[in-house]
Amino acid sequence: MKISELAKLVGVAPSTIRYYEGKGLLPKGSRNSNGYRQYDHSSIEQTKMIKFAQSLGFSLEEIPTLKTPENDLDHTVIIERLQQKQNEANALIAQLQKKSQRIGDLVTQLNASWSNGQCLTQQQMSDLLDEVQF
Repeated sequence: MKISELAKLVGVAPSTIRYYEGKGLLPKGSRNSNGYRQYDHSSIEQTKMIKFAQSLGFSLEEIPTLKTPENDLDHTVIIERLQQKQNEANALIAQLQKKSQRIGDLVTQLNASWSNGQCLTQQQMSDLLDEVQF
């Protein structure tokens, strides 16, 4: 299949396929007599695997580190890295929950003040700003 067909099947641009090739993540397609790159069905699975790894939070630079020198998947490294990615995701979820709670608290506080026709006092504003961690 041509690069455009592969790209369409996996939902990426042809330039993405060429980029993956350039990074060594995907073997270069063979060239036929008219110069077009040709790909086999294994390229579909390899490209889907790259996109799947990215969806789990792996960068394109990290993906090759998941293989052994013999180019097999390194199960130990994969499990370790997945656990790390899960810990990162859990930390991000906790941060987002805290942010959501602070937004909700602020909305409640603003609604209470504004429904009385008042703005936040200088002390309330100072307290809010003191809560911010940089």
